[in-house]
Amino acid sequence: MVSIEGLYAAWQVLNDLLGELREKDVFIPNMTYADLRNSKMVLEYLRSFEEDIQPSDPDQRLWTEMETKMHSLRETLMVWAEEKDGEDYRQSWEERFKKALHEKTSTAPVEHKVAISDIPREKDVGFFRIRLPEETPVEIVSEIAEECGVLISLDGERHLQVSGKRDCVRDAMKKLGEAFYGQSKLT
Repeated sequence: MVSIEGLYAAWQVLNDLLGELREKDVFIPNMTYADLRNSKMVLEYLRSFEEDIQPSDPDQRLWTEMETKMHSLRETLMVWAEEKDGEDYRQSWEERFKKALHEKTSTAPVEHKVAISDIPREKDVGFFRIRLPEETPVEIVSEIAEECGVLISLDGERHLQVSGKRDCVRDAMKKLGEAFYGQSKLT
């Protein structure tokens, strides 16, 4: 199994490739953008409590599903890369992806971790933090939080903190992702 940091570094490579393809006027469906955003949100969720994940934990299954999704997304983008600029171009991106996945590169910039305040660190408590899109209506976030039974906090920078029971947080993460980024179609 690949580490979460490796998956995150590989995600960054795919994000860079997507940006380069867009600059080269390759048509990228909206669903691909949504899948990439949803993947980042799930990876950030998993990174927030990587040490606590046990082999029988449902989050372990989520970790495995993320690895599968990253490979599926990689394959889609690599096909477009080869169609646009040939096999050598694709191979260079494939190599970057593999190095990042196995943490043999410094493609992942060091992120400054921000302390998440007021979130309990109890065993069965999950949390995640994301930056909401500017056009996000706060009322929808509040409704989803109430429906899922989680606590939310929104700061002035539009960073949303969600905490509660792990299953409730996972459900809230899924609903927020679908509400703001569309439903993931990758399997």
